[in-house]
Amino acid sequence: MFRTLFFVSMMSFGLVAQESDPVVLLFAGDIILSDYVAAFVGENTGYVFDRWKPGSEADVFMVNLEHPITTATQKVEKKYNFKMSPAYGVILKDAGVTLVTSANNHIFDYGYEGIDDTMHYLDSLGIPFVGIGKNLAEARKPVILERKGKILGFLGYFGGGGEFAAGKNAPGYAPRITRYVVEDVERLRSQVDLVVVNFHWGTERASVPEDWQVRLARRTIDAGADVIIGHHPHVLQGVERYKGKIIAYSLGNFVFGGNSLHTYDTAVLRVVVGRNGPSAQLLPVSVRRWQPVLAGEAVRERVLEIVRERSLSFPDHLFSNGSRTNE
Repeated sequence: MFRTLFFVSMMSFGLVAQESDPVVLLFAGDIILSDYVAAFVGENTGYVFDRWKPGSEADVFMVNLEHPITTATQKVEKKYNFKMSPAYGVILKDAGVTLVTSANNHIFDYGYEGIDDTMHYLDSLGIPFVGIGKNLAEARKPVILERKGKILGFLGYFGGGGEFAAGKNAPGYAPRITRYVVEDVERLRSQVDLVVVNFHWGTERASVPEDWQVRLARRTIDAGADVIIGHHPHVLQGVERYKGKIIAYSLGNFVFGGNSLHTYDTAVLRVVVGRNGPSAQLLPVSVRRWQPVLAGEAVRERVLEIVRERSLSFPDHLFSNGSRTNE
């Protein structure tokens, strides 16, 4: 299974990367390839990423997979239940998704069967995942990738506990307990050149993070993380620079089939890892009828201005000194 430490070397493709070559990572927010997207796309699985394949422009492309991949029919009693057909796994591959985080509030919409099926289908697709596992140890285990001579480590968490939080002998998601996060980051730090932590957190539709999120993010950086990626609010929030590291509190929706809204603007975070550590750039994205594409100038400026305004409360942020990027 891909829950073990997962290494992919460019050498295996006959390419020899120079150690000084920068590594490019792309991060997107919530992706739901079910419900309204599924009804619109039908069997045309090449539709969603026909105009832009993000993974082709990066060494790593990571998203929050906001539902199980399953054919299960027994729903958990809750307001919204999502699931993705296994047939739509090819859409993730078409996008060039390298790995996903599955620690979120919809991964258990179809119970333990849905969680187990998700791990099975992601394995069959060759897409490693973080944030879920057959037990707590597995759910907290990182994915480790090698790119261009650099070793990259990834973790993912959701919530503080609950029925579907992984236990010592129970499957589920990795609970966002500060002690666990700090332990995992400190352990991973010694093994890799870059530590990325995903948090599914915060208040839906809130334009700024809550104080506890800021405290946890900074504590996670203090423990050794380099990049923190947040999602769940469904809107873009600010991007903080803390001790030279990157905290994107919410990347909003990416391709979101959970409701009928098919046309909107969002963004992805581009992180470049070079000799001087990670730098970041926000790339505005236009989604039109569930097809994402890099935004044109007018949308780009509007999205960047929104995120700049939502970043102003941080002592240092991605737009500090009048710059739109810290690259």
